[in-house]
Amino acid sequence: MIKTQVIDNFLNDKELLNNFYSNEILKGKIHLAFNNTGYVGDIPHSFTSSKNEQDFNEVYIIQKLHNKITEYFSLQKPLKRWHLNVYPSGYDGSIHADYNEPDIPTFLYLATPLWEKKWGGEFILYDTKLEATQVVSCVEDRLIVFDGSLPHRAVGPTRLTSLLRTTIAFQY
Repeated sequence: MIKTQVIDNFLNDKELLNNFYSNEILKGKIHLAFNNTGYVGDIPHSFTSSKNEQDFNEVYIIQKLHNKITEYFSLQKPLKRWHLNVYPSGYDGSIHADYNEPDIPTFLYLATPLWEKKWGGEFILYDTKLEATQVVSCVEDRLIVFDGSLPHRAVGPTRLTSLLRTTIAFQY
């Protein structure tokens, strides 16, 4: 079983994070659609990028994250999928599981700069009986490494902020 890891200051590049959020998210350079579902047949729970794994070179932070993850974790597997999820206030994610290969974790990067914990946005892991087993606070520049085959979900921001909870996920 994959042990959950939380790594703070993963990129340690505030300018890159601020530029990504300002240009790609707030100014709409990455087109988002409200179509991300946890399971086939679910209703959408977040806005997600229309770009796929072939497009990661178009967004510098995606390329930099991919390179650092593969180097830091000595990954030999090719990138299978990446996606960017954006949650506005009131839009909690549905409980779902990723379809990863055995022993290959999901890497979830928290990409909203200047996030305050009082705004929520937690990440929740569940066991197979859907009992919450771990909650990780939303913190800028945090990488969460977890067993994506376990049920999990995102909690949207509270109404105390207009910032969008933004994450970038990688599956190898």
